[in-house]
Parts: sequence; C-alpha cells; structure tokens
Amino acid sequence: MCRRFLPIVLVLVFCVGLKPASVVSPSDHYGQIDYYARHAPDSYARSITSLSDYLTAPARTDMDKVRVIYAWMVSHIRYDQEAVHNRSSQKYYSEFEYANRVLRQRKGLCTGYALLFKYLLKRAGVQAVNIRGYARTEDKEAGRPVAVVDHEWNAVNIEDEWFLLDLAWAVTTASEGAGSNDFYFLTPPEVFVSQHFPTDSRWQFLDQPLSKSEFDRFPKLYDPYFQMGFGPDFPRDGQIRAQGKAELTLQNEQALEYLCTVSRFGQSKGSEVPVRVARSGNQHQLQFNVPIRGWSTLHIFARSRGNARVKKYDCIASFSIYNS
Repeated sequence: MCRRFLPIVLVLVFCVGLKPASVVSPSDHYGQIDYYARHAPDSYARSITSLSDYLTAPARTDMDKVRVIYAWMVSHIRYDQEAVHNRSSQKYYSEFEYANRVLRQRKGLCTGYALLFKYLLKRAGVQAVNIRGYARTEDKEAGRPVAVVDHEWNAVNIEDEWFLLDLAWAVTTASEGAGSNDFYFLTPPEVFVSQHFPTDSRWQFLDQPLSKSEFDRFPKLYDPYFQMGFGPDFPRDGQIRAQGKAELTLQNEQALEYLCTVSRFGQSKGSEVPVRVARSGNQHQLQFNVPIRGWSTLHIFARSRGNARVKKYDCIASFSIYNS
C-alpha cells in the first residue's frame, strides 16, 4: 500500500439518488453532532438499545441519526488489527450476537463495523444493510483481479434515497490526528465503485452497473485522488505497457505538481523517477521512464501547485507496469 505523505482536509460527501454528489465542508450542525457522539457516557454503551436511544434522542432527521451513530462508532470502535490474521476469532452464530460482541469489546473488523452500524440504526428506525463484496486494498491488485470476497460495508436509506458508507475504511485510512476519514461517509456511488465491488450488483447504485471483469481492470485509487478534484472519469485500465518509457493521462481542472516512484512488483518502497507533465485544458499527460524490466508498480503522488507552504505530496494512485 502506498504511504500517504500529507494529511488531507476532510470533507463531507453527499449524494442524491444516483446523481453526482456535491462536496461541502463540515457544517456547525455536524460539529455539534460529532461532539455529542464523541462524549457519550459509557454507561449508555452497555447495549445496542440504550446506546442507539441515547445517541439519536436529539436527532431531528434520519440523516442526523446516521451521522451521530457513525461519529460514535469511528471514535469508539477500533479496528482489530490482531484479528486480521486470526479470522476464527471473528466467527459468529448470528449477526445480532456479533454486533453486540463488537460493542462490548469496542473493536472489530469490517463485518463488525457494518453489523453494529446496521443494528444501531435499526433500533433508531433507519433502514440499513450490510453489503459483502470485493475491495481493492493492495497496490499489487492494480489492474489485476481481486480474487476474494473479503470486505463488508453499508448502505443506508434516508428519505427513500440510498447512500454508501465504509466505516472500517473511515477508521483505517484516517490521517494522523484525525478521528476518521469522512471521504467514506456518504461516498458518491460512481466514486465508491472504484475500489468496492458488491457481490450483488444492485448495491452499486449505478444506472449501468459494472461487471466484475471491468472492476478488476481498475487501478488502485486512493481517496486524495478524488479529493484533489479528479473526477469519476478515472483511467479504467490499471495496467500500463512500456518500452523504457510510459505515459498516462489524467483529468483535473486544477494546476498540480506530480511525483512518481517505481518499485519492484509487490514491494511498497520505490525509487523516484523523473516525470514530465504536459497540460492541455483539464488533460494532464504524465511521461516518465521505467527503469525496471518486467512487472513493476508505479505510484503517483500529487499536490496543489498553488499551496507554496506545503512541500509534501499525497499518494493518489498506483498502476501495474510491464516494461518489455
């Protein structure tokens, strides 16, 4: 996985039906909700019923209920890193039992986050579902099939519109010092599908659902890719063919500076390679040398050219390159 070089400013991403979302800064209203959730007394967190009732008591809308439960979970439930390699500890005989276990232990994996979130909302009268599917988590999966169904996330129905969330990724991808990465709170479906592929295509919420083979060809995209203004028209092919040199075209209206590294395939540490950028309108054509024969991994980093105080870059994407 490509290391993030620069903490990002969090935004709340809202979608209406299947239309592209607008991006807005967190409002004072959400600040109050988040504060209330973070400071909920532990005495109310002894059961799903008492916790849901306490958290949603001041809520005026279903959106408020979703936000306050999300805010409590990302600030009180930690990702159980020890259980990643001990899946037997995550076995359960019922969803409700497992959700209660996560609440009691204050830790869980993606399934635990998804189930506890669902049952807290169910108690609050909000329809939520847990969705199983494929997730592209490794750079070595760029442009290659994601083989295993090993991830779980949520969709919620708010006033007859469906929204997507990934609480586990909101926790695990948060910048240092941030409680959560709100990019994964109500993520637009056309963006969410770049790294999440549900086993049931109806949960894509796209007018034209993607096939698994299409998803398997995508590059590995990191959330700064979208937060920097790159849209959902991202490159659909995560593999690049090269003969000593290669090029890649990205679309962004902003003036950006780029940094590229190339590493041996399957390795995260790479060497910086010179990159030449030719811009025409919103087209950014990157040209770079590929020093490794055979398969390697290209990491692309970017930063805003207008921010002179910030000297570091965010990792935005990785691609698999074959240099013949």
